[in-house]
Amino acid sequence: MPAKAVAVVGFKNSGKTRVVTALTAELTKRGYEVGTIKHTADDVALDTPGKDTSRHREAGSTSTAILQENQTAIFLDQRLTLQQVAAKLGTLDYLVVEGFKTLNTHARILVPRDNFELDQLRNDLEIAIVNLPESKFHKDTEIPQLDIAQIEELADIVENKAFPLLPGIDCHSCGYPDCNIMGAALIAHEADISQCVGYNSTFNLTVNGTNVPLGDFTRNALQNVILGFIKTLKGGDGAKKVELEFEEE
Repeated sequence: MPAKAVAVVGFKNSGKTRVVTALTAELTKRGYEVGTIKHTADDVALDTPGKDTSRHREAGSTSTAILQENQTAIFLDQRLTLQQVAAKLGTLDYLVVEGFKTLNTHARILVPRDNFELDQLRNDLEIAIVNLPESKFHKDTEIPQLDIAQIEELADIVENKAFPLLPGIDCHSCGYPDCNIMGAALIAHEADISQCVGYNSTFNLTVNGTNVPLGDFTRNALQNVILGFIKTLKGGDGAKKVELEFEEE
């Protein structure tokens, strides 16, 4: 089962990191493998200037790694999508994301600083609001509202409502108009993740290490063409499980 994902969303200096760290600690305490991703619009240095890895990158390396006894850091000088980064984090139970206000592919926890920000943050995928002590947010909503001391209750909501990252391609194959509406149905337990083309097939296409969702027609066409060709080859007439891998030169 792919990792369930939840984003902690708010504007700058709203206290998102406090919520992410508290939620990550609580989920970890419950025995889950948890990964985190932070999104920032700030142009900040991710590496330490003057250190060896920084010098490697300045020399022209576009993929650089540093390995220590118990940890590894990898620097990729390219933009990746949330789904691509998540795929590189390995096998997880939960993915906790900080930021990505505009994405509609996962459940969200809102951290508004005041009443005005609530409408700016909402997209129908919110499962909770965390009202921090310094917040000026005071508004009745249908969304559960918790304070930071209620982290166990927040983790309970995440366990019950979070779902794996949707591909964000709005392909309609799930039966819903777009991923946002599909996500809302998942939160309401009116849909199942197996309806998503990214999770409902034994035929998987991976490009550059990232799963590519396929609609029913495209998936069936590719599978039939590949199987049809393989079965014309010597030894391929009984093909049941096929693994095809190649690199374009």
